Amino acid sequence: MTKMFKIASVAILALSANAAFAQVTAVEGTAATTLNVNLAGTYEITVGQLSVTIDMNDPQHFINGNNSGSQSNHVQVSATGDYQVNVSAAADLVFGSESIPVNTVTVTPSLGDYLGAGTSTAPTMTLASTPLATVTDDTDGTTIITSGAGESLRGFHVVYAIPAAQASQYLNRPEGIYTTTVTYTLYSL
Repeated sequence: MTKMFKIASVAILALSANAAFAQVTAVEGTAATTLNVNLAGTYEITVGQLSVTIDMNDPQHFINGNNSGSQSNHVQVSATGDYQVNVSAAADLVFGSESIPVNTVTVTPSLGDYLGAGTSTAPTMTLASTPLATVTDDTDGTTIITSGAGESLRGFHVVYAIPAAQASQYLNRPEGIYTTTVTYTLYSL
């Protein structure tokens, strides 16, 4: 009888363990939801330095020209896809009633810092130096940057220069600060 009691006890314990295990792993129900990610193309451009100066105040400047020095991460682009950046000037350089052709100034971009989140995808870039030009009905500026892919935020260094070949355009002019507005326009490709 003791043997029977022991066998019955083991059987009851085994059934109890299986019942407890079944209760722990039993699925009482499920629920689901649909997750939507609304992905849209976004493009944004900013300029880091709101004013840039080229000094023409030394005899060598009128022989060799001069430049603004590299404006660090001057143009900053955030894009989710391929893009291009065009540059244009609102008008010639003006001081009072005097003006100097704006195409005497060259804009040269170079690859700046990756300023975005994560790691840069290192897209293929084409960077072009160009003389400034005003926007006309036929053109929306000159392309200086073309990128084969988007990045969360990429900076471009820019140098504004008066080349030696254009330096004489600044001779025999009234002293003053000649200004124009330079605009960078971002296009998705």
